[in-house]
Amino acid sequence: MAAGVIAGLVPTTDAVATASAADARPVSSPATPGMSPSAQAPPRWTAAAAQRFWTDRRMAEAKPFPDIQRPAPADAPSPNTGRSLSQGAGAGPGSSHFGGLPMIGRMYIQRGNGSYFCTASVINSRHHNIVLTAGHCMDSRAGTGSMAFVPQWTAATPRPHGIFPVATDSRGRSQVWIDQRYYNRGHKNGAPWDVAFVRLGARSDGKQVQDVVGGNALVTGRGYVFSQVRLIGYPNTDRQPLTCTNATTRFTPTDGTPGSYLRVACDDYRSGTSGGPFLANFNTHTGKGDVVGSIGGWKTGGPTADISYSPYFGSDIRRLYNAAEAGSPPSRPSALPQ
Repeated sequence: MAAGVIAGLVPTTDAVATASAADARPVSSPATPGMSPSAQAPPRWTAAAAQRFWTDRRMAEAKPFPDIQRPAPADAPSPNTGRSLSQGAGAGPGSSHFGGLPMIGRMYIQRGNGSYFCTASVINSRHHNIVLTAGHCMDSRAGTGSMAFVPQWTAATPRPHGIFPVATDSRGRSQVWIDQRYYNRGHKNGAPWDVAFVRLGARSDGKQVQDVVGGNALVTGRGYVFSQVRLIGYPNTDRQPLTCTNATTRFTPTDGTPGSYLRVACDDYRSGTSGGPFLANFNTHTGKGDVVGSIGGWKTGGPTADISYSPYFGSDIRRLYNAAEAGSPPSRPSALPQ
């Protein structure tokens, strides 16, 4: 067992890191004289560009993605204390801040003048470059660049494994796979497909993310009930991620939302944890498990911070993963260029 994995499983408290560089703008291709803006080459989004743009300060100041936010418990102030601030007060077992795991991190998203994040995790894949997050974190950004994944981010150690840009195509559109039904039906009626697979570009040294930090296996078709899952996510502006272990149950909404969902009670999973994996068969020695769900789905992960939900990982999710792994053209929302 690697020492880094052991340390990652022990709850600790970090101090906020000082910014190491001034904020930078995303790099773009130079203008070509006499060529209209629409004919210009799309901005190039590389590991070097992502590293310049996502400074330590910008990452530390990023907020949970603004469109859909899970609420915070009324008793939850912002400083970390090494344990969940709602521990003992919520519906589930107490969650704890900890040093994180290498294959789980923050997915950073730029929108206007704001910097935001959700939680994402590396999924084993043929080309070693796929991460999983929530569809509601990515659906409005699926055609743009300036997104990057930072494994095992903490405020004290902002990029322990480097930074990986979200890959873009020849037109500068991010390589994000979301089921077309989620785009078409919206966050409520599309809740069973609130999942996104994202293809990453290589780190600045040419290494793929799975080769650097490892990954977890995507497991589908195993049902809703697991005797134990490890739930990991990055809540609000906390300086470290949360971890919690509990059983899952099946939940079928009565509010008109289609489908059934995995449900798990774990305290304090506030906004920012969307996309965090449900890890079954979690091995504390290796820090790995089987991904059987991710925070999202019904009410984009749940209306309270102490109970989390996941779409059912069945054949639809497997087909979406297969498309991402094969590099098939992703679906696009109708509002974005096709």
